[in-house]
Amino acid sequence: MKKAIDTFNKNYYNCKDYFFNGDEHLFKMMNTDQFFQMCFFNNIKLLSYSPSENRIYLKTEDGIILATNNRFYTIKEIFARGGYSAPQLYQFKEFVVFDIGMNRGYAALKFANFDSCKAVYGFEINEETYDFSLENFNLNPGIAHKIKLYKFGLSDKNGDVDIYCLPGSDGVTTTELEFTNIQGEWLKGKEQMEIKKARVKEAGKTLLDIIENDKIDCNIVLKIDTEGSEHKIIDSLISKGVLDKVDLIMGESHLESEDLDNKLVGFKSFSKEYYNDIIYSFCYVKDKFYKELPLSKFS
Repeated sequence: MKKAIDTFNKNYYNCKDYFFNGDEHLFKMMNTDQFFQMCFFNNIKLLSYSPSENRIYLKTEDGIILATNNRFYTIKEIFARGGYSAPQLYQFKEFVVFDIGMNRGYAALKFANFDSCKAVYGFEINEETYDFSLENFNLNPGIAHKIKLYKFGLSDKNGDVDIYCLPGSDGVTTTELEFTNIQGEWLKGKEQMEIKKARVKEAGKTLLDIIENDKIDCNIVLKIDTEGSEHKIIDSLISKGVLDKVDLIMGESHLESEDLDNKLVGFKSFSKEYYNDIIYSFCYVKDKFYKELPLSKFS
């Protein structure tokens, strides 16, 4: 291990120069070290870069092609750090995913790449981000045909709402003004904030209609990351009995509220990572799919 580390450190700048083809200086407004390390350690290829368009094209080890700009951190979270991964995704014979807060489509593509994934239902409230997801899906026709898109958000009721956006950033759209006062990226760039109108639909009824109309009879996975609206959505799903049909829930919670451990009756938490006192990622699975192995007495 020491030899491998020493070799990497000794050749780091040569490897990085080779990776960027000598054009690292063109990758403006981004941390090129973090970008290079994300790709290097996860076998992600840099396909092309257009400085004038601020477009970067990558190809993962699994063959998924991704478009991004200088804001690559969601790709890092999903494809480098294993975000939205759980053992049950490999155990379910067949499953569908409700991707609430689809963003640029990165997680939807990761799910759709599973042979056992029958369909992904993606919901995105921000039209600009939705259009970016279409670009990513068009790059991956072999799996994108599984993804069904909805250009509206989900909440606890139907209506039109204000959304707060940071242009050029993925994952930085919220319906909760309070959220803009606690999240790091907002604190740095709040003067660039745009306010738009968007449509939301009642989460419980929307998902229940899809389950019934499409006659979904396999395992159901819920991925939810809506920058502050998670608990409104989960409450709606509980009120309509939708969570009784869900087997795996993954996502992030962004605003201070009641503990999900008490709210998600019948589920077992097996992963929770706090980013600060309020924001944390979580993963819950139905009790019957939770399989705990005893620790070795020698550990």
